[in-house]
Amino acid sequence: MKFKTSLTLTRAVLLPSMVLLASCQLFRKKTPAPPPEPVKAEWKYPGEWTGGDKPITRMVMNVDVQRVTLYNGNDVVGWTYCASGIPSFPTPTGEFKVLEKIKDKVSNLYGKGFDKSGKLVNSDFKQGRDLLPEGGHFEAAKMTYFMRLTGDGVGMHIGPIPKPGRRASHGCIRLPSKMAPILFEHTAVGTPVTITGSGPDYQTYLKQSADKAKANSAKLAASKKKAAEAAAAATAATTLAPDDPNGPKGGVTTPAETTPTGTTPPLGAPPGTPASPPLEVKPAEPANPTPPANN
Repeated sequence: MKFKTSLTLTRAVLLPSMVLLASCQLFRKKTPAPPPEPVKAEWKYPGEWTGGDKPITRMVMNVDVQRVTLYNGNDVVGWTYCASGIPSFPTPTGEFKVLEKIKDKVSNLYGKGFDKSGKLVNSDFKQGRDLLPEGGHFEAAKMTYFMRLTGDGVGMHIGPIPKPGRRASHGCIRLPSKMAPILFEHTAVGTPVTITGSGPDYQTYLKQSADKAKANSAKLAASKKKAAEAAAAATAATTLAPDDPNGPKGGVTTPAETTPTGTTPPLGAPPGTPASPPLEVKPAEPANPTPPANN
């Protein structure tokens, strides 16, 4: 009898606890899990250098993520954002080397075009493709801390990176102004540069460049022809035709049409108006006339 009473009491105590525990578990299942902690960005613009005085012995650039990783041997000593060529002007991929270094280089192809009054008329002017207005001038784009990678001009240098992580150039690899001097200082001529990601290999790139050069020549020739036609039309608009009533008849000016009697037409008269009759000129009287004789 005592055993049954104890069992009954145990059940009476445990049953509410079990119900409470089950309800808590059910409540936890319905409650959504808290969002994960945000992952801090691994890469911060413009880049990072941890190499101290060590040289850069290799660079790997990825055009898909627009970053250059810097190595000393097998150790990563830094990285930097970059901006490679847009799809219509892609940066070639493959294995390259730094061919030369020029600190204060300017482009011989790209820049800005101005008219004769100094007004900017083309912010993306290219030699061999665009035509300057008569009397205008070309201002070359700066390519400071230039490191050449190909014979036709692809290289690394300071340049605007409007949206980090996106392509922006005409084929070169633009570098942030704070990182370019570091790369230039720690990189020697001959340093290997690997360019990976989606883009043409160098041979395909050369063929595409040749096709573009041909198209640019045709565009420039068309621009020159159009400018010559416009100049001819402007000249014709200010030149009177031979049979124009406002011009000389037959295109030849004769003495009779200008001053038939050696004088000029009346002021404001239209061309071809006969000249006014010459005034009768009387002989001048002597300064000291002789007095009449006395009769």
